[in-house]
Amino acid sequence: MRRLVLFALAGLAGLAWPADATAGGIGLITNAGMHAARAYYYDEAGVQGIDTQQRFNYGIGGVAVLGDRDDAVQGVMRMYFMQDQPLAEPDTGDVENAVYPDESSQGWRNYGVMTAGIQWGLLGDPSDKQLTLETHVGSGFASPDALEFLLIEVGPGVTWNLSDEMQLVGSLGATMRYRKRPYIAENLYVGVRYLFD
Repeated sequence: MRRLVLFALAGLAGLAWPADATAGGIGLITNAGMHAARAYYYDEAGVQGIDTQQRFNYGIGGVAVLGDRDDAVQGVMRMYFMQDQPLAEPDTGDVENAVYPDESSQGWRNYGVMTAGIQWGLLGDPSDKQLTLETHVGSGFASPDALEFLLIEVGPGVTWNLSDEMQLVGSLGATMRYRKRPYIAENLYVGVRYLFD
């Protein structure tokens, strides 16, 4: 697992600093949001019940940008560490003496997440302030519990260039995680980028 994470980080570094790159950038991002998760329980006859919960998640990591700072459309690659809050005790409704695993005792779940996507400029000046649309596809590819998932994300964003090199970014993503079934989530991303071209 550790080798996989190191290999992925080395790959990100190679993409972020290619020898012949003339336009792009690198940066840091943080994110926080909520995601749907299923808590399973069983009645005395062994019949399974499901309590769908909204749980908190947060993360921090890096971003690489491909494209001139004046381009309205840019490629964006994110690679970050994310933690999911453990499931709470399920709401079993009118089921008495329900049996369920104590998910909270397992602690927060850790993931390495990588996405590739496009930042579409909608309104404004890419070299100043801009309203954007972010589209990303990727995965939670590194999980100690082997709970990897596909991730698809779409949402509005903003960019604000503080100088020729420094840019503040933010976006709100409607997210779909897929592992055996789709789970809906939403994430807020905030970060800073160093642009070069």
